[in-house]
Amino acid sequence: MKKNLSILFLFFISVSYAQKHTISGYVYDQKTRETVIGAFVVEQSGVGSTHTNSYGFYSLTLKNDSANLTVNVQGYELQSISIISRKDTLVNIYLNPVIIQTEEIKITKIKRNDAEKASASTMSQLKIDPKKLNSLPSFAGEADPLKVLQLMPGVQRGQEGTNGMFIRGGTVDQNLILLDDAPVYNAGHLLGFFSVFNNDALKDVKLVKGGFDAEYGGRLSSVVDIRMDDGNMKQHQVEGSVGLLSSRLTLEGPIKKDTISYMIGVRRSYLDQLSKLLNFPVPYYFYDLNGKINFKVNAKTRIYLSGYFGNDILNIDKTMRDQYRDIAGFGFNLLNSTATLRVNRQHTSKLFANYSLIHTQFGYDVKGDFSGNSILVRSTISDWGLKADYSYYYSNQHTIKFGVFSVQHVFTPNFISTSGEITEFIKSRDPAPIFMMEYASYISDQYKVNENLTLNLGLRLSGALVQTTSYSGFEPRFSSSYGLSKNLFLKASYSRMRQYMHLVSSSTVSLPTDLWYPVTKAVKPLVSDQYAAGFEFALPKLRSKLTMEGYYKKMSNLIEYKEGAQILLNDNFEKELLTGTGEAYGMEFLLQRFVGKWSGWVGYTLSWSTRHFDGLNGGKTYFAKFDRRHDLSFVLNYQPNAKWQFSAVWVYMTGARFTPQIGQYFMPNASLTNVDILPIYTARNAVTMSPTHRLDLSTTRSSDRSKKFKYDLVFGVYNVYNRASPFLVEIARSSNGSLVYQQPGLFGIVPYFAFNFKI
Repeated sequence: MKKNLSILFLFFISVSYAQKHTISGYVYDQKTRETVIGAFVVEQSGVGSTHTNSYGFYSLTLKNDSANLTVNVQGYELQSISIISRKDTLVNIYLNPVIIQTEEIKITKIKRNDAEKASASTMSQLKIDPKKLNSLPSFAGEADPLKVLQLMPGVQRGQEGTNGMFIRGGTVDQNLILLDDAPVYNAGHLLGFFSVFNNDALKDVKLVKGGFDAEYGGRLSSVVDIRMDDGNMKQHQVEGSVGLLSSRLTLEGPIKKDTISYMIGVRRSYLDQLSKLLNFPVPYYFYDLNGKINFKVNAKTRIYLSGYFGNDILNIDKTMRDQYRDIAGFGFNLLNSTATLRVNRQHTSKLFANYSLIHTQFGYDVKGDFSGNSILVRSTISDWGLKADYSYYYSNQHTIKFGVFSVQHVFTPNFISTSGEITEFIKSRDPAPIFMMEYASYISDQYKVNENLTLNLGLRLSGALVQTTSYSGFEPRFSSSYGLSKNLFLKASYSRMRQYMHLVSSSTVSLPTDLWYPVTKAVKPLVSDQYAAGFEFALPKLRSKLTMEGYYKKMSNLIEYKEGAQILLNDNFEKELLTGTGEAYGMEFLLQRFVGKWSGWVGYTLSWSTRHFDGLNGGKTYFAKFDRRHDLSFVLNYQPNAKWQFSAVWVYMTGARFTPQIGQYFMPNASLTNVDILPIYTARNAVTMSPTHRLDLSTTRSSDRSKKFKYDLVFGVYNVYNRASPFLVEIARSSNGSLVYQQPGLFGIVPYFAFNFKI
């Protein structure tokens, strides 16, 4: 495969000499000198258009000696430049940010059709700007990109308040979450009520739920690609927030102006401190640390070093025995860390490369001390990976991407250390680590066939070697966009995805005891085939866009546990697993408006998700636990002027499913001297919990943006009409002694405040 890629590379290089000269370079923010992702670069004479990649780079081939370029991207002023060149030329473009955008930017020199076709060429992808999230209503005033993604069609929430995402019928472990190319295995704090992402330290968030580019792989359902801020190259800057449950602070600035910059972000919760005021201490807190160095070596080479470290800490010690009694001496640590070293290199005016060295580590310690006994349970996963990605701008019609990827996973599940009488029941053990080598290579071509039709053809070869077993397979990718008019685009896509690890969860405890585990000889890779089709319709008079997509996804080699399976502290849990298939299909609608005094979106999902396991539900197909028929979100922002902004979020969602007990029967036991009471259940996941809906409101008062010290005062209410959403199902006795199901909620009305500032 590497030999084939080399031949292909040499072929592209040789052919390029027959082309006209090329202009290439980076698009920057004029004030910070950070690169701008996704800016549309259009040549006005009709030569073509392109957009900047994830590192702000663009390349465009010219037919004549002169060119008129227009650069357009939301949040920045329109930029037009004229170029006269007879050879390959490096042209960097600098954009001025729009301080506040309450009216539409009028585009007169750019062909509206070109920009719209560029934005409409992708399918099943969503992007959000982290800098615009602080004013949206949120739980406890904590801006959270994952919570915002939950408001998008096709993304369904798990339990109330958590950041779990169930995308197009998939499970939470089928989402690949990347932070500067490094996978994040646990994206939640406080058992999932907060995400691990410090919003002030982020630059870009992209969700891909279908029509996957060939460069993405390793999960079945989605990719969440998150990029950290590069750091201000021009001046030092301080940004932070003081909220109800946590505070954060981000520092950035130049180490050497226009050459080296830094970014450091910290965040800490203080639930442990606030709870002391109530005389019932909750000894839990979490903290985050983000950091990045951005080094511009020369005009064509850049080096980025970024990292993240976070921890959740709970420690109920013996001094709290009066409050916690039997569980005094219990606690856990939940550790997350990533590190990425990236080198960007513009080899030629047409060839851009990124080389990455990636390290990720995730693990937890759960400990307990009681009555002279102690126990420590630990599980970890550690990765070291190498990746090389190339973008070859062969012509304005063809953009070729290709690359290779390899990562060494080390799994160490179920380390146990015990002492005291408990050792008679739970033995100490130090299991040998499990090594898995995962690898992939890919190639794709984004082909602009003509003015109306764009195709993206890709092929990915992935595989894994674990112990004495190896797996591999091809993953073809296809997507297309066809413009019926300048406002209407039809889209279609197909993607095959393969996944070589899964999350093993125990439903018997509500602690962070889930662990990642690789494929084995008995557990084969998960595979999915997804088909999607839809349209995108621009509404110029309303300054809005309507998108509709329908999808069908077939999944194989899914795993579930046998009835009555024992998972906790079980090294042989593979014997408790069953293999089956799944299907998911539905329709998604999204109406968006991002400019003007009124902005926001409406998202609706109509979906079905089923599973089939021969050993479950009598071999009959059943609905998945988070099969939710309807999911509706309204997000509305009103900004009458630069000082005030009012926001509202209303969500409605069909309830999750569960398997209720509907009766009991008596059966004589083996001794025939007594009887056992056995439960009678319905079909698996046959009953739906009550639907849930919620209204959140917030008001933001901003200071004068022309001042050096800028601040926002945010006041909001989560769950305005105090309707607690069902969080779990439990059995209780009614007043007449009969058994009934209850659906207790977790959160009622929660007022909050936040003070955001920037210097």
